[in-house]
Amino acid sequence: MRKFACPSCGADVVFRSAQSVYAVCAYCQSMVVRTDVDVASLGVMAALPDDMSPLQLGTGGMFDGQSFTIIGRLKIGWSDGLWNEWRMLMDDGREGWIGEAQGFFSVSFKAEEKSWNNVREALDRCRPLLKESEDGATDVRPGFSVTVKGVQLKAVDIKLATCLGSEGELPFAAPKGRRTVSIDCIGTDGEFATLEHDGVEANVYFGRYLEWDALRFSNLRPLEGW
Repeated sequence: MRKFACPSCGADVVFRSAQSVYAVCAYCQSMVVRTDVDVASLGVMAALPDDMSPLQLGTGGMFDGQSFTIIGRLKIGWSDGLWNEWRMLMDDGREGWIGEAQGFFSVSFKAEEKSWNNVREALDRCRPLLKESEDGATDVRPGFSVTVKGVQLKAVDIKLATCLGSEGELPFAAPKGRRTVSIDCIGTDGEFATLEHDGVEANVYFGRYLEWDALRFSNLRPLEGW
C-alpha cells in the first residue's frame, strides 16, 4: 500500500493495489495518476449518480474461498439503464470486477490475449458503435460465437456503454463520458465474458454469475429499510 498527497487538495490518496494507476480523491474528486515516484491530477471527476446499491468502497466478501475488498467503482450507463462495476482486490493480490445490475451479480477477471479466439474480429465488427448510435449501427447483431480460455460463448448483447463517474482505485482513467463497445457473452455452464473496446484498447473479462449469498458481503452501505 502506498500513500500520496492529493495534488489538488492535499488529502491522502491511498493505493492499496500495486496495479492501480489511477485513483479518485475522496475529498475533492480529482482523478490522480500515479507515476513511479509521484502523482499528478487529471482534473475533477463528475459526481457519481446516486443509486440504491448496498455495496461501497471498503465492502468485503468471499469468492472461491478467498476474501476480497472493493477498492474502486465505475458507474456505467447505456440506452436502457445503468450498472456498477466494482473493482475487487483479492487477498492473494489478484484483481477482478464485480458486476452489479438490477440485483444480479457477476465476478470476472481479465483474460490474457493468448486465451482469446476470434475476439478481435468480433470487436472490429462492433467498433462502429463508438461513432454511431446503437440504432444507427444496424448491421451489428448478437448471436455469433467466440472462445475465451477454451470455453465457447455466444454473444447475447451488444451495447454502447458510457462512464457516468468513478471512484476509488482503477487500472485505467475513467472520466465521465468515456465510451466503450461492450459485448456480453454466455456459455452453457454459467460462464460469461464481456468483450470491450474503447477505440484504442481491447479487453476481455471472463467469469461467472453468482447469487448474493455466495459472495458473503460485509461492511455494506447503510440503506433505509434493510
